[in-house]
Amino acid sequence: MTVEILFTFPNTRAAIAGERALLRGNFPAQVMPMPEALGDQCGIVLRLPADLLEPAQAALLAAEIPIHTIYQKRGEEIIPLT
Repeated sequence: MTVEILFTFPNTRAAIAGERALLRGNFPAQVMPMPEALGDQCGIVLRLPADLLEPAQAALLAAEIPIHTIYQKRGEEIIPLT
């Protein structure tokens, strides 16, 4: 089963800035629509392999991108990490 990390942001502008920051750092960030299970926050999330959690989070923080919540997605199950 694939385990992924989902980063949510306070708004779409932050999500797009986060995507740019991660892509500049050669992270395989993928934009995806906000899963319905996560409610009505910003409409998009960034998805990455779970093993990149710490370096990706550090890259976002270094770029001063505000992260709303980080989730772990395992199959259809999504649980908050922060």
